[in-house]
Amino acid sequence: MARIAVASAVYLGDVAPYIPVATRLARADHDVTFVAPEGFRSVLEPEPFRFVPYGLDSSPAAMHADPEHARLMRHPYRNTARLGAYWHHRTFAADPERALASLSSGFDGADVVVSHPTMCSITIPVARSVGARVVAGQLFPMMIPTEHWSPPLGSRARRFPRPVNRLLWRTLRRMTARTFGDDVLNEVRAEYGLRPLVGNAGWAWTEADRTVVLVSPAYYGDGAPDWPASVVWGGFSIWPGPTGARIDDELEEYIADGEPPVVVTLGTSATTGAGERFAAIAAGVRDAGIRTVLLVGDTANLAAVADHPAARTFAPLAPLLPRCRAAVVSGALGGIATALTAGVPVVVHPQLFDQLWHARRVEELGVGLAARTPRQVISAVRRIVADPGFAHRAADLGARLRTEDGAAVLADVAAGLASART
Repeated sequence: MARIAVASAVYLGDVAPYIPVATRLARADHDVTFVAPEGFRSVLEPEPFRFVPYGLDSSPAAMHADPEHARLMRHPYRNTARLGAYWHHRTFAADPERALASLSSGFDGADVVVSHPTMCSITIPVARSVGARVVAGQLFPMMIPTEHWSPPLGSRARRFPRPVNRLLWRTLRRMTARTFGDDVLNEVRAEYGLRPLVGNAGWAWTEADRTVVLVSPAYYGDGAPDWPASVVWGGFSIWPGPTGARIDDELEEYIADGEPPVVVTLGTSATTGAGERFAAIAAGVRDAGIRTVLLVGDTANLAAVADHPAARTFAPLAPLLPRCRAAVVSGALGGIATALTAGVPVVVHPQLFDQLWHARRVEELGVGLAARTPRQVISAVRRIVADPGFAHRAADLGARLRTEDGAAVLADVAAGLASART
């Protein structure tokens, strides 16, 4: 039996992919600790591993209660750099000592640490201090540097000449260093005996012993030939929802009483003040004779959709999606992965930078459409429902995705590193 710690923070899409990994390891009789913000306690405590609260509560509930987060999320594209600085402050810079102390407590005695890639900027120094090896669960393969294409510029990476690509990656790295506070992070590295690093938040994961990409190669495409040898493909890691979560009886009756609905869910990053957006989408889709299930995330959004018979803050997507004809998602990895693995076509209504990339990718694969405004969402839903080609292509891709298991790959890599250490 090995001692394995898992660490992640911020939105549910950042935490959820690691829950099935930790569960697999715990059920294989490893001693597993999950370090995450206090706001995730109700989700993580029922699972078969130990929950240790991270020192700063950078969870959706805590951030949605912050007027600054609400202000920034009203215009997420315009505020990309400010959001990066905000996340850095909420997850670390507001109280570095408290953050590091909670990681030290959670990692005490660990043989291996499994980490969100951005959190590697702080998890790796602490893990090295306790003698643990590190596996990064990479959620953003579009952000793995390569000289073969550029960083994502808007919704896509470009294949410029290699010197240009290298320059663009270096520029991004310097920008990351400023946005995510390299000065503070390198002070921490110095305290732990590590050399300074440029662009900690975006590049620290490259110091992990192994990296498992928690995205399907059938979805992403081929990786670059110059990716580090320590990087391996895993596939999507899909969390089925909280232990014991089920579709309530009223929602079951609604789903059964008519044509399969379209589920509208925007994840936890995009739900701040989104009630009117949910209402507008539902009304426009209803006018086309299409039923919807609204998963609005934040209870504050319910007032705007109070007259909708199938509006909920949450319902487990895994049992819900196979009964739906399409899904409207933010483009966060969890929603994309769950919908496409279920074989359901998607409308991606992106809010953040990686979601722009996913919005374009589903269009390239012919399994969905991108939509920047509620009006475009309505039009895209109508088009997908009217064109069975989307459903056929999504079903074909889903069949391939269901042969993969990123959680199992990451769990096996972590257990293997622990075994080699002991």
